Amino acid sequence: MEPAEFRLVIPSQTRYLNLVTGLAKRASLVAGLDDATAAKVSIAVDEAVTNVILHAYHGEGEHSVELELRFTEQALEIHILHSGQGLRGDQIVLPDPKEYIKHPRKGGLGLLLMSRFMDEVRFKADEASGRNECCLIKKLD
Repeated sequence: MEPAEFRLVIPSQTRYLNLVTGLAKRASLVAGLDDATAAKVSIAVDEAVTNVILHAYHGEGEHSVELELRFTEQALEIHILHSGQGLRGDQIVLPDPKEYIKHPRKGGLGLLLMSRFMDEVRFKADEASGRNECCLIKKLD
């Protein structure tokens, strides 16, 4: 059986985040994840899409963010595609949670939450198309 997949394209505006997080949670439940895990997947997707809107597109709302959801027998894969400023895996430095508690500040935990809540987080760029991708994978037990 071919894995089921579908796509959602939203404008690069934070007002659509609730739509995206709701979709991520429902998709997680459909994939067979429990409610607590589905909530974590939803948070990870919220962080990833927020990063695209705020950092890749610098808050410019006239761009698009594409989400591709793939349901396989082993995992739920959520691919977030955009043509804004990309992030490579070797550029990522996760914050130390202990230091963050000592010196709290607004923001800066998104990548840490994504890495903690998902089984895999991958970033890649397609130079030919100019598109960038963040792939979030949650394995099914």
